[in-house]
Amino acid sequence: MNTRQIALAAALLALVFLAHAAGRFAQIGGAQIALSIAVYTLMALLLAPSMGWGPLAGIALGVGILTMLATSSPVPWANIPGHGGGFLVAAYLAKRFVKPKEALGLGSQQIILAVATNVAWVLFAVFTWVGINPASGFQERNFERMGMTFGSGFFAWFLFGFVGVVIPTWIFGAIILPILYRAVRPALVRQGMLG
Repeated sequence: MNTRQIALAAALLALVFLAHAAGRFAQIGGAQIALSIAVYTLMALLLAPSMGWGPLAGIALGVGILTMLATSSPVPWANIPGHGGGFLVAAYLAKRFVKPKEALGLGSQQIILAVATNVAWVLFAVFTWVGINPASGFQERNFERMGMTFGSGFFAWFLFGFVGVVIPTWIFGAIILPILYRAVRPALVRQGMLG
């Protein structure tokens, strides 16, 4: 990892933190948008093709810790495997699909974003469920969102979050990720930070 990559990763990690903190306020009609997923998917698309797995694992840990610090989740540490894992999956897919000196197509961006979003939610949901104190009554809670009742238990919690977080996050990310990618990548190429 060279100095420019470290500076770019640090700037994007700061943006991940701010975007995840904004999730507390980015709620529309009961849906919450995890803006950070689009940002760390962008980071994976830009950095992963030219980096080894050691630095990428460090970035994933940084993503997890920063989202943990910015979250309003009842189990903050669930962000480490959730969002760290989401970043690593996005990085793996970026390594597979991004060709040197070529911009990634819109379809591939959307697939990588969708997979990263789903992996992040699955890991976050499982670790949150496991980490919740049984005495809190969370597991017995009746989960409702946007006029839909999902019932109680893990599957209800999973659907509650999928409908209220994953789908809105992917819709927002599907719009913002290509805009950010088309704005940021050419500037980084011109500056010699990307191939």
